[in-house]
Amino acid sequence: MALPTYEVIALKMGELYVDKSTLTYARDFGTKLWIPIWAAAIVGNGLKIVVDTGIHDAQWVNDHIDPCRQADDERMEAALKQAVGWTPDEVDIVINTHLHYDHCGTNPLFRNARFYVHKQEWLHAFNPIPSQRWIYEDTRFLYDSRGVNYFQWQFVDDMAEVAPGIKLIHTPGHSPGQQTVLVNTKEGVLAIAADISNLVENINDGVPPGILSDMAQCYESQAKIRAVADRILPGHDPSIEKYQNSGFPLIRK
Repeated sequence: MALPTYEVIALKMGELYVDKSTLTYARDFGTKLWIPIWAAAIVGNGLKIVVDTGIHDAQWVNDHIDPCRQADDERMEAALKQAVGWTPDEVDIVINTHLHYDHCGTNPLFRNARFYVHKQEWLHAFNPIPSQRWIYEDTRFLYDSRGVNYFQWQFVDDMAEVAPGIKLIHTPGHSPGQQTVLVNTKEGVLAIAADISNLVENINDGVPPGILSDMAQCYESQAKIRAVADRILPGHDPSIEKYQNSGFPLIRK
């Protein structure tokens, strides 16, 4: 029996103004740019799935992290309605690639969803390495019991099948528990890679992200993605268009 195929729609959750070196290790210091925050909706096989949930409040990000801007249709409820006609209450599954503030920001909206996170990411989020405390400590309310009922969480090991044609693989390095979502589409296997590949150049040039927990793991994770995926939806690449649903960048083997 053939595997089902899915449509993946890119959901823009706002933009950050950053130094490019935070995306590409030891490259482009001093180059400032606006980068999108990408989430995704996965449609097909009778399922409603969201991958990552953006930021919780643009002003909070402005005050605590980096300059941030967010159009009205880049808020999760509006983006979901525009892209696929869903409300958060209708979503079956939310996959958090990791628990940094810009990937779990609207988790509390999804009151009826089952949440997938890697168990190492969950543990690390409550006891992060010193260099990553700033990414977790002030936003635990987005994923602890204040934001998500503990029994909604499904903790993942190194690999898991969410549904036929959708798999999770452990791709640490940006954070210890980051996972990549592999989706069977009509154009081949798409990797929703989040920040192990912030930009297409990370995966195609073998460049680690600028924010990392383990350099060697970054290289290993990128090689793992190249071995199994055909295309990629990076975490913050400006070349992706809002609501894009096909023609995602090819991965150079």
